[in-house]
Amino acid sequence: MVTSIFFWVLLIRKYYFVVEPYPYTSLDERPPQIQEDDTHHIFRNIDRGPTSRTPLFIRAYNSMSDECVEEWVAHHQWGPACTGTDLSAGLSIDGVWAWVNGSDPLQITTRQRYKPDKAMKMDAAHRYVEHNELLYSMRSALTSLGEDTMQRLHILASAYPHANGSDEVMAGQIPYWLENNKALTNKSRIVLHHDADYFKLIEKPGTNFTSWERGEWKEAAIPTFNSLAVESQIQNIEDTSSDQLVYYNDDFFTLRKLSVSDFTTPLYGPVIKTLTRLTSMYLPAKDTFWRTINPAGEEPGIKRAAWVLGMRFSLRPYYYITHHPRTLWLPLLREAAQTFPEAFTDTALSRFRAQEDVPASVQAVFLGSWYVVERHREALLWTWTIAKWGGRSGTLSSKLKARMWNELANEESPSASRLSIPMPVRVPVKDRHVFQAANVSMPTSTEYSFSSKDGYALAYVDSTWPWNRPRHGYPDLTRGLLENNQTVDGSKLLRDPSFIPARACVIKRSTCFESYTQNETANNFFKRIAFERPECGDCIITALIGASGISGIDKFLPHHQADRDPGLHADALTLPPHLPLTSDWATTDFSMKNAIPKGSLETGMTLRTWCTRLIQRYSYVLGSVESDFYKVERANTLETKLDEVELKVEEEGPLAFLCLNDDVKDTGKLRDRIDELLMTFFDRMWPSRMSFEKQV
Repeated sequence: MVTSIFFWVLLIRKYYFVVEPYPYTSLDERPPQIQEDDTHHIFRNIDRGPTSRTPLFIRAYNSMSDECVEEWVAHHQWGPACTGTDLSAGLSIDGVWAWVNGSDPLQITTRQRYKPDKAMKMDAAHRYVEHNELLYSMRSALTSLGEDTMQRLHILASAYPHANGSDEVMAGQIPYWLENNKALTNKSRIVLHHDADYFKLIEKPGTNFTSWERGEWKEAAIPTFNSLAVESQIQNIEDTSSDQLVYYNDDFFTLRKLSVSDFTTPLYGPVIKTLTRLTSMYLPAKDTFWRTINPAGEEPGIKRAAWVLGMRFSLRPYYYITHHPRTLWLPLLREAAQTFPEAFTDTALSRFRAQEDVPASVQAVFLGSWYVVERHREALLWTWTIAKWGGRSGTLSSKLKARMWNELANEESPSASRLSIPMPVRVPVKDRHVFQAANVSMPTSTEYSFSSKDGYALAYVDSTWPWNRPRHGYPDLTRGLLENNQTVDGSKLLRDPSFIPARACVIKRSTCFESYTQNETANNFFKRIAFERPECGDCIITALIGASGISGIDKFLPHHQADRDPGLHADALTLPPHLPLTSDWATTDFSMKNAIPKGSLETGMTLRTWCTRLIQRYSYVLGSVESDFYKVERANTLETKLDEVELKVEEEGPLAFLCLNDDVKDTGKLRDRIDELLMTFFDRMWPSRMSFEKQV
């Protein structure tokens, strides 16, 4: 049994602070007597066990043969080995909406009941008011993508203790317009999830919580009134039809036809949309004063998430994930939670964003998105250092390190003590010939600003001036290619010999290779360049990308016949390729023996293939799309704004997403006017009913 301080805190909170039954002083304070009806589902609150620690395969990548993976990932060519590959598993998405009906009397009463005794700056009550946004947000998404692309829709709804305040029976909210029998059964077109069902404790390695301990955690977390807590549990939802999720707040609306490639592709991975302005950069912080100044905002959770990432991947600033629909691959989000179990489970303990008697929260979508980027960087460096050069022995001799230095030197003198690394010249990120050959639709509204096929994104952002980053904060690496010479597989793309690229970075031999005249373990060398001296790893990646030519990552990979331990093979691949799921790099053993456990390679699979699939697992695109964020505060300004949006839609402009954030300041008749304006706008924009709506 675990006897950690964590559970003592839960017990103290249970009996002295939050979870103690509310001492009602009048009949008006008692929860309404809720029955099973059109807006509530009554169910028992049961223990559904912990979140599994087994990583999930990515189905679209499993459909690619080893030969196709070599061709596409190692050389970035969609050629004969990939012909006929069925990528359908990666060409659909599940939409996920977080929703709460804050106008529900049960929600209002329960919110007051669980409000901590200590005064805190809570979200204003109007933030919870229901404007029927969910219905039209879902209609807009389906209208935009179509039912073939968005095959299943999920609603993450709230549930509250039923009637007498007991947490054994819950009353879960249901949108009034939803046909309940179509949402409460598995495998339906739409699935309704209540937080009491999908909130689950994630166990740390070597720790098995008892059902009592899981119950204590859940009792401290449910009911919740915090969207950050909800987002920390998305990886636990069941009955998904695809690996690719697009997460919506209920005030997100899609304004034009989009392709699945605007969100994700099995070619390049999830499309993560970021802002790289200086004002959108977040420095990591374990605890921030923003938790006191602006406790209900996103900033404390983002800074904390950056710190959690830094403990595993090295501390550095990260950029904001834009506030419109966000792409999350379920296997990778689940893996992020498995890597950082405390961060995810602690966040769920904050019933309210501004609560102080609980551990600090993280913004899970921000953490899960940048986790993919950092894992890709780690996979590149691990493959080059440990798999390619360290090999079975795990030792880097002075001679081997000299050869590694020579590989980085490329055309420079290998005897130099420092290497000046030029900006790579690479094939376009969004290559229509590749999309056509793979039978994947092109994005209609999203600019692919940067792809992981060209290395580590943040290294380029850090080393280039803003005016040299035209692609929404990321450099255009195609400058230096000759124009109009592209073939379907990219094989005849040519560099302009007269083009002189700018310097990207410098690798110092004494800093990055340190004891280059002595033997050392590949594990120690890897930790130094990847985490202790992250600028070394960043620049090494840039150098190897450039040395690999205008496409591909061949220079990172072991040779085809690289030595491998035959004990690593098994009859079938039981786990997807991944590196240790640990939250602290300093205490992690990255040696090949530890990173590739026995039985991790399918019989016949080479070490090169395993590494190539490892790198492919964390593929991603950083992109941007035209969107508009508007705070709904006053009726007079809202009317003008909605007219402006409709005009843009009629003109078929580039605007793809709209967020109507509820921050209403008006009261009385003016507030009623806001409701009228919104409903009229919604009905005009998205009149088509969905199959699971009730007949009126």
